Amino acid sequence: MIVMETKESLNAIFNPKSVALIGATADTSKWGYMFVNAVKVGGFQGKVYPVNPKAAEIGSILDYKVYPSLSAVPDEVDCAVILVPAKVVPSVFDEMVAKKVKGAVVITSGFGETGEEGAKLIASVKEKAAGNFRFVGPNCMGVSSSESKFSALMVPLVSKEGEVAFISQSGGYGLQLFLRANALGVGISKFVSSGNETDLKGWEYCTQFAEDPSTKVLCMYIEGLKEGRKWFEAAKQITKKKPIVVIKVGVTEAGSKAAASHTGSIAGSDKVYDSAFKQAGVIRAGDATEMFDFVKGLLYCPLPNGSNVGIVSNSGGVAVETADRLIENNLKVPTLSAAAQDEIKTVIPAFGNAKNPVDLTANLDVWKLGQVAEMVLKQPEIDGLITIGLGTAMVKAMFPDVDQETLTGLIQMIDNNLITTYKKFPKPVIVIEPSADVEPESAKILEKARVPVYTTPERAADVMGVLYRRKLYLDKVGSA
Repeated sequence: MIVMETKESLNAIFNPKSVALIGATADTSKWGYMFVNAVKVGGFQGKVYPVNPKAAEIGSILDYKVYPSLSAVPDEVDCAVILVPAKVVPSVFDEMVAKKVKGAVVITSGFGETGEEGAKLIASVKEKAAGNFRFVGPNCMGVSSSESKFSALMVPLVSKEGEVAFISQSGGYGLQLFLRANALGVGISKFVSSGNETDLKGWEYCTQFAEDPSTKVLCMYIEGLKEGRKWFEAAKQITKKKPIVVIKVGVTEAGSKAAASHTGSIAGSDKVYDSAFKQAGVIRAGDATEMFDFVKGLLYCPLPNGSNVGIVSNSGGVAVETADRLIENNLKVPTLSAAAQDEIKTVIPAFGNAKNPVDLTANLDVWKLGQVAEMVLKQPEIDGLITIGLGTAMVKAMFPDVDQETLTGLIQMIDNNLITTYKKFPKPVIVIEPSADVEPESAKILEKARVPVYTTPERAADVMGVLYRRKLYLDKVGSA
């Protein structure tokens, strides 16, 4: 017997040339149809084989010929997606072994999360798969890969391209986070709803995704780690090369109990997890908003060389709020040199502040923001910059009589000028636009150029803090 390697199985799962959907159905209200539809709509170019014992009666589903069994499929099958009831899965695994399927995604629930009977089923499928193929799940929502345009999910989610691999122990919430990431412009290269992790564990996904050159950042939604020591050791090596951002839930007794009943995970002591994350260089986010805030910053920004941050603002109040939050993140807002202040004073009003934070005040000259930003960024003692951007809403308010087409062109011109300035220096630049969530035009231009935009000073400063702590971690352990 040839033992199937984990890497080969995972490659077959995320980049298959052929997929069998076992339990496919023509009933549009059932998962067996939704998954076939997701594969079709996602744009998968490989061979697709729906499998249902009533194949002769069904004929085809979405133009894919239906087969009565896996053994009836005439070609090799790389990946099988299992949609049949739990009690049928062991016999399906027997067919998969005979067919030499390389990997599987077990959507079916009713295993380890449902007591003694489920435990017996789990033992049976593990024994049958051992040495033959690896599998995702059970009790999961599936996988997605932008590289192969493969969506084995209830809904057809495939990013056109992506730099983030996302592992979620929660299927439904994971899919919602996937949608949120796309809405924020964060492309997910690979997504896996890992479910009960009966076979493939979180650390194995992390190890595989870390080797993927298209993946720049790894994200995880964790209820509890299985084989936590292996995950910790893997994470320590991965974070030398690529950041890992984690949401860990089940921090209370009630949350831990919910996690156990949901995926069979044991949440464990939150303090232990927190300590392990810090030791392994893993970045912990408090919620989904923070996670994708951190991801955008890590994707778009170089790391700062030190802790000194400049602030350029047209609002004194926002500047003070930003400075406070930077200090809370163990960063510094140093007073600029006398020479730098003298240069800035030639541009800002006499009643402005050139010290840092630099306050332009409510200036109507839209080009001065870029001028002052460059004056601050070029200072050798400044390691990063946070600016309070003009934003679509502000530009509209400043020019109320200008028609929409002209206004759009003006916003594009202003932002392009700022982008050119920000990119002159190998330093992180983060923009605050308080109305970016309701008037996103300007923010989209900046983020397309990989300048991250946030709606509050706290979010912007927290991201700068993450970048600085990542720099400190790499300085300590060395990058791979």
